[in-house]
Order: sequence, then C-alpha cells, then structure tokens
Amino acid sequence: MKTRTNASISIKESTFPLKDRFSFLWLLIGLILLVFSNGRWMVPLADWIAPAFLLRFLRTQRVGIGLLAGYLVNAIAFYFQWAPAFKDAGEMFGLYTAAFGLLVFLPYAVDRLLRPFVRGFTASLVFPLAWVTTEYLLHLILPLGTFFSLAYTQHMNLPLLQVMSITGLWGVTFLVAWFSSVTNYVWENGFQVGKAWKGAAAYGSVMLTVLFFGGLRLALFPPSGQTVQVSVLTSNIEANIIPDDTSDLHARLVAGTLTETDRQEMTQTMEQVNNDLLERTQVQAWAGSKIITWSEYNASVFEDDEQAFLDRCRQLARDEQIYLVFPLLTIQPDPNLRPVPNQLVENKSVMITPEGEIAYEYVKANLLIGWEMEYAIPGPGQILTIDSPYGRLSSVICLDMDFPNFMRQAGQQGVDIMLSGAVDGSPATGGNPYHSIMASYRAIEEGFSLARGGDAARDLAVDYQGHILGRSDFFTTEDHTVIAQLPIEGTRTLYSALGDFFPWLCMLCLAGFAITPLIRRLRRKYQAI
Repeated sequence: MKTRTNASISIKESTFPLKDRFSFLWLLIGLILLVFSNGRWMVPLADWIAPAFLLRFLRTQRVGIGLLAGYLVNAIAFYFQWAPAFKDAGEMFGLYTAAFGLLVFLPYAVDRLLRPFVRGFTASLVFPLAWVTTEYLLHLILPLGTFFSLAYTQHMNLPLLQVMSITGLWGVTFLVAWFSSVTNYVWENGFQVGKAWKGAAAYGSVMLTVLFFGGLRLALFPPSGQTVQVSVLTSNIEANIIPDDTSDLHARLVAGTLTETDRQEMTQTMEQVNNDLLERTQVQAWAGSKIITWSEYNASVFEDDEQAFLDRCRQLARDEQIYLVFPLLTIQPDPNLRPVPNQLVENKSVMITPEGEIAYEYVKANLLIGWEMEYAIPGPGQILTIDSPYGRLSSVICLDMDFPNFMRQAGQQGVDIMLSGAVDGSPATGGNPYHSIMASYRAIEEGFSLARGGDAARDLAVDYQGHILGRSDFFTTEDHTVIAQLPIEGTRTLYSALGDFFPWLCMLCLAGFAITPLIRRLRRKYQAI
C-alpha cells in the first residue's frame, strides 16, 4: 500500500480508521461538552473543544458504527440543550430532536467520509467548510433561518464578531469549527513539534489577524456623534391575546363562531394591554424618548376596531412629537371577510411619524412554524424605510431577523436604526435570551443600531458594533422597559455590499474536495489503459 509523500503529514489513506484504544472515551467527553455548547447551558469555550473529540472518535471508527454513534450523541445533546425552549412543542419535540440531531451532525459525517482522501494541512479545512455549507443551505431551506448556528454561541467575544461585517456570521462559524479540525491534525501527527505545528501556527495567524482586525474596528471606529433616546416597551400586563389552540375559545375564533361574550372578553384583554402600552409610551415621551417601539403580539385589535386604535396611536405620536413604531396583530373573526379562508390574523409593523402620519405598514415576511404559518399570510418581503432627523429608520418583526440574506436589504438601503418586536418564548420556556442574541448579529453585519422588544425573554438595544446599550430580562423585572441612547448614524459594511460570498466560496471549495478523489480514480484508470 502506497504511503502519501506529502511532507506535512505521513498518514496512509488505508490507515483510516485510525487506531485509538480510548476512542469511546473521546466520544463520552464530546457528548458532555456538546451538552454545554449551546442552548440553555451555553458555555462558549465548549464549542471550540467538543467537536475535536467527536472528530477524533469518528476518525478512529469504521464508517457505519462511527456515523451511527456520532448521530446519537448529537441528538442526545440537542435534547438537553433545547428541551426548555421546546416545552410548548409537546410530543413533537421528540421528532425535532431526531431531525435536528441529524442536521447538526452532517458536518461530522462529511468530514469522516472525505478526510481519508485529502492530504496535508488542507485536510483541516474539510470540517469547517462542511459546517458553513450545512448551516448556509439549511438556513435557505428551513423556516427557522439561522437559529442553531454555531456562531451565536460566541456572542460575548466582540473582537471576533467584527469579522461578520465582512463575512457575515459564517466567518465566525468557520473559525470555531476550524479549531477542532486543526486540533485533530496535530493529534494525528502525535503532537510532535515540526510540520504539524506549522499548520497550527497557520491557524493561529489567521485567528490573530481576525482578532486584531476586530480590536482595531472597535477601538478606531466606534459609534460617535449624535444619539437619540429610544425606548423599548413590552407589556406589563400578562395576558394571552390569542387563546390556547387546544381551547374551545380558540376553535370558535378560527371557525368564526365567537359569542358576544367571547368577543367582549377578548376585547377587554386587548384593551388592557393596549392601554398599558399607550400610557407608558406617553411617560417615555415625557422622559425624552424620540423613538418608541413595542414587542410583538402585544398591541392587538379586532379588524373593525383597528382604525380607532390607530387614530389613538397617531394622536399620541402627534401630541408628543415622537416616532411610534410597533407590531400590530389584527384579528379578523369573520371568515367571510378574510382575504383567504385561513387568514385569521395579520402581523404587521406600523411606523407613525411625529406628524401623526402612518409612514408605512410592513407585514411580517418570515412566519414561525405552527400557528402563525397556519393562520397568517406572509408579507411581500420588502423591508421599508423612512428618513428622519434621527437617521434612516426601519422595522421588521421577530423571525425576520433570523435570515441574514433577508436583512441585507436594510444594509443596502443604509438603515441607521432598526426597530424590531418579537415573542421569544413563554413562561414554560423560561425566557431564553438566545433569540435577542441572534438579532444583535444583524446589527454588526448590516451596520445599523437595533432596538428590539422581546416578549417573554429580553428587550435589547445594541449599536452597530454589538455593544449592549440597554436590556431588560422579562422574568426578572416588573417594568419591562429599556431606555437607550442609539447613534443616529450607522455604518456601511462589506457584508451588506458583497452578501454571502463567503459561504458560496466554502461550498465551492468543499465541492472541490469531494470530486478530487473521483478525478484521481479516473486518472489512475486512464493511465492504466
């Protein structure tokens, strides 16, 4: 059997699987670390280390047993990571665990299948290329967008995150995943000082360059100049606007058979929440806020009451000379008046100017799996903007911010301040702040500052470098209000101009690694003829 002669590595193609009597110990360590790598017990360092042990296990096992065990470990870890967040899913969470366990395992499977055929230090690129490719393609296909991206675990490392202004979050994913494969590269060469460590030094040089760039961006180009006071409000009234989908009231609402008592009770609940928001908005205006925004699924009305409610909002904005921006849930209880049979609700963001004019109504484009997809219709997918004395303003809703390619519209239009409302959980899920973390990444990528309401999780305000300027955790505060001074001028980023060039480059390189063994085999056959 011929040995590869590349000077940087001396592993035979036939030596895979590698021999390691501690193989299953590495699998166990990898499982434990994976549990702490994402979700409720997120430890950012675990994401750099856990894949290294799983890669080592897979490379020391035959393909069949290795892939099966690796998948099971990822599925088990996913269950423990996300069980609180999916409590509302009930029995469906078992299906989610099986499905997403497979999806997050795909980069490992690709690495195990291709690694024996790639020579030298370039072999360390297979795993990060596969991870970026998997994340990117899944975010294009699945309605959850980038929800489980590896990059979101590094939210406390601002110097590292600045690379997103060039590559998007995909650059962070690549660097974290690459660390594990470089570790295995050194491991497979016996941790010997020499050529293998030159590869590690190459990775270190790239990381230092990225961190140095991030530090320079933070130090030399911080937000400066004028700011505007912005308030983010989440209702202090605990109420379920939409009745539980297992209740008789929900069934009557969908069927259009609400009784007069049903309607009065729902209207009373909606008015309590709406009045709370309007009264607190006035207080914030008196306190100097010029832009005020609310959380999703807070303000709500029956459709025939919508105009009266909007008139109140317009009058308040005119009296207090503020920009009032909020998601509004409009409910149509009469099936005969619904644009399409299933369109029970419309979820839109209303932008009202200090003149009391409605500048635009933006309809949420990316709907949540389940109830929202069933009973709402997505908007046309065009992000709308308005120029103001406080920069160019725009607004989107909740899941819209999970899609970088969608939010790129904001960067291309030069948005300075983005306003967004969201529902991020429920008392059952414990209010994980993960979703607000995700939204803050779009600020760095696109160069705008962000004020975001997060019902049942976290209200948040950040600048375009990711600095947290204000936040409020739903379950630990009685008054769900955030007040922050946001820069009125954003910045332009290379990512907003170039888009997703980095993941496409990763896909192209991975495809090259995949077809190279085939080309070699065909070449050998041709030479043998």
